[in-house]
Amino acid sequence: LRKANGIKSRIRQARFPYKKYIEDLSLEDLPQDARDKIKVFSSLDFIETGQNIILAGNPGTGKTHIAIGLGIKACNKGYKVLFTTIPLLVNELKESRSEKTLRAFEKKFEKYDLIIADELGYISFDKEASELLFTYLSLRAGRKSTIITTNLS
Repeated sequence: LRKANGIKSRIRQARFPYKKYIEDLSLEDLPQDARDKIKVFSSLDFIETGQNIILAGNPGTGKTHIAIGLGIKACNKGYKVLFTTIPLLVNELKESRSEKTLRAFEKKFEKYDLIIADELGYISFDKEASELLFTYLSLRAGRKSTIITTNLS
């Protein structure tokens, strides 16, 4: 019961917009290289090694579904996950900077084993926002994993 409650709690704290599972993904609709990668990603070894994943493709191709599915699977395995959109993350970073609470935000940001940053490229932002985003994502490089979804090539 404690384990089940822990899983529910991690999924709730991850703030997924909806529940999607890797098992529900229609693999035959994906290109062959994507099918092969899904199998590799599903092992969640990338989290252990601190590797990042960038899911790029046109809108409606299943990038967010894959990201959420991997995130839920990670929650089930005991990892701390955060789902956010890039615009929301940029707004949070800017608010933290203006309120002089960036260090506290950084500590909170570092505690997650996996951060899923959805929708890079859907909305453009200014130089300050770009620098903040780069800084905070690069803090995780090589230590903690990040999944970014984008429609940019």
